[in-house]
Amino acid sequence: MPDMEALVSRKKRSRKLPVKLFWLEHVEAAAACGKRSYSYQTFCGMFADAAERMGATRHFSHEPGAKAFIDWAGDTAYITDRTTGARAKVYVIVVSLPFSGAFWAEGFCDMRQQSWQDGQTHAFEEFGGVPRMLVPDNAATATDRSALYVTLVNDDYERYAQHYGTAIFPARVRKPRDKSTAESTVNLVEQWIIGPANEMTFYTLEEFNGFCGEKVAWLNSRPFSAKDGSRRELLDQEEREHLSPLPRERYEICEWRLAKVAPDYHVTVDYMRYSVPHRLIGEQVDVKLSSTKVSVMADGDVVAEHGRLRGRKGQYSTLVEHMPGNHAALDSPWSPARFTSWAEKIGPECAEAIGRVLESRSIVEQSFTSCRNILGLSKTYTPALLERACERANSLGALASYTSLKNSILAMKAADAERKCCGQVPGDGGGKLVDRAKSAGRLRGAEAYRRGGEGRA
Repeated sequence: MPDMEALVSRKKRSRKLPVKLFWLEHVEAAAACGKRSYSYQTFCGMFADAAERMGATRHFSHEPGAKAFIDWAGDTAYITDRTTGARAKVYVIVVSLPFSGAFWAEGFCDMRQQSWQDGQTHAFEEFGGVPRMLVPDNAATATDRSALYVTLVNDDYERYAQHYGTAIFPARVRKPRDKSTAESTVNLVEQWIIGPANEMTFYTLEEFNGFCGEKVAWLNSRPFSAKDGSRRELLDQEEREHLSPLPRERYEICEWRLAKVAPDYHVTVDYMRYSVPHRLIGEQVDVKLSSTKVSVMADGDVVAEHGRLRGRKGQYSTLVEHMPGNHAALDSPWSPARFTSWAEKIGPECAEAIGRVLESRSIVEQSFTSCRNILGLSKTYTPALLERACERANSLGALASYTSLKNSILAMKAADAERKCCGQVPGDGGGKLVDRAKSAGRLRGAEAYRRGGEGRA
């Protein structure tokens, strides 16, 4: 009889060792002792039984209001940009109460500290209280992983817990059974929320979170299959009274940045652009960032406030009162009418492309620089090449840009040059050949050398 428990422990230490290797060693040991060995099938059955005995699990009895499990879902959802069609990932945080099974799920565009804490804040508000202990996974937003065998709670997360009067006890690394309730809840979210969401199209994070909130409410209210009641009923009737009360104010992380006001009277923060009064062009300003608001300060005074932009990079938030007066004037030297007229002179395809660029911005002045750069290609190259490039962009349904059109023009010039070398007419897709040698004046055909031929008496 082989020592199965020792073999199971050996397998756990090195998972790549096959069971068949253990069996071959058993056969050799049995032969050396002059005894019969077990068959491979019987050996595998004995190994599986020993592994099951050694891996026995225990059911945890959770106390109401004692703890909450927090983790990011492994799968991601997506939001789609209306203009370009590009998709951006949405990361879903899951907060669950193990006693009642009630949970909260919400999507964010990143996995930063702000999103991590905002998701838990919204969960506490949904539950109507705060559990006495938070059990997060070992994410960078929860723990400081610089020490190998010591668990250190992230400083920002520690201050957050102190504000809400709760403790943090991170789960052990690579011990999923410590938080089996969290793992099962994450699977529930991935199957019933993220999976169906990926078959739909959401254009904003708010649209996705609206769908997510409806699904969370439905799952919490759905009756249990093996016992009476639902997650919501257990939370309302038995667990909420054991939760600590919410503080009067939310905990809010604020970041400070320095920014210089650009000539278009906007400051750039996290690849998003926010307007300030045009008198501050060229000056350094302080920018205060929260999860929902952007405040711009100059000389200690708040000069502009915007809602924080999320999603596609390069978005604008522009307030009309920040614009110079001549930007809205009809006789402005740069206006949609001027760019449209310029484009129509080049051709209908160029006019269509410029029209789409003008419509792509909520504040039309924000598209003027792009239009001027695009139309300037007609001077750098030729209007005909720009018209052909715009035709290609329109056929693909792409929003024209200076870089894409310039690359297209260079590609077409290279193709035209190659056709010219091959004797084809540039721009003629049919490849019509031209006999250039006949009129070159350097060669004469065979007829010129025949008696009585061309050029002879």
